[in-house]
Amino acid sequence: MKAYLILGCVMLFSFVATGQSVSSVKRPVWLDGFFEEVEYSYVEKTSAVGSSEEKARNQAARIVIERRLNTTGLTVRIQGDSIIVLNSDLTVKARVIDEFIEQILDGKVRVHLLVQTAKLPWNQYEWVRLSTRYPFSPRVFLPGMEQIYKGSVTKGALFIAGEAAAVGGIVAFESLRASKKSKFNQTHDVAARRKYNDDANRMRNLRNGFIVGAAAIYLWNIIDGCVAKGEERVWIKKVKMRIEPQVTSQSAGMALVLNF
Repeated sequence: MKAYLILGCVMLFSFVATGQSVSSVKRPVWLDGFFEEVEYSYVEKTSAVGSSEEKARNQAARIVIERRLNTTGLTVRIQGDSIIVLNSDLTVKARVIDEFIEQILDGKVRVHLLVQTAKLPWNQYEWVRLSTRYPFSPRVFLPGMEQIYKGSVTKGALFIAGEAAAVGGIVAFESLRASKKSKFNQTHDVAARRKYNDDANRMRNLRNGFIVGAAAIYLWNIIDGCVAKGEERVWIKKVKMRIEPQVTSQSAGMALVLNF
């Protein structure tokens, strides 16, 4: 009965862990500030306040462009999800990845933009997305680590505690089994030997129950780490192979570039 009870508790833990998930939030993860420089572009957050969404959006776009160019007096036009900046003979290429709008006092609007700005007008953008899906990571083989990385700290702690408790149970009951077996071999009293043998068998069954529990928790940890969603994050795919124009003082052509 004890073995079945322990096994039932282990299975109950699995259902409890399944119910734990990252709470969905309406505010994007980049809202508190985001900046990353990659090879061909900058990805950063900016915000501005205006009397209307359009004015606030244009001001936010102007701020991020001026921040990058360190200049003023730019003409900013937003067309779809693209930002086009014209200043005499200067052209800047940028685009809006995501935006968040909130109402503030006095009827004004604050617009937050996540903007990607190309370093040069002819540069292609690196691939950027916001997603709760995470790529595979070897962290799934360490109980609780992938869950914590995805933002489910409670779930990760439960996996760690459950696996530690199961391993501790295995060690404890194996030690007790070995102790009972040793006492069995040290006595010639028939009744005592029968008792020690029964106790050793009981400890063995409990140990086996914890082994099954540890295996179940570990397997569930791997499955959950692979398929469960996490907190929304900004993912930027870095280009590892590309073909680009190559110009030197003596020649011109195309170059194949590999990043390791």
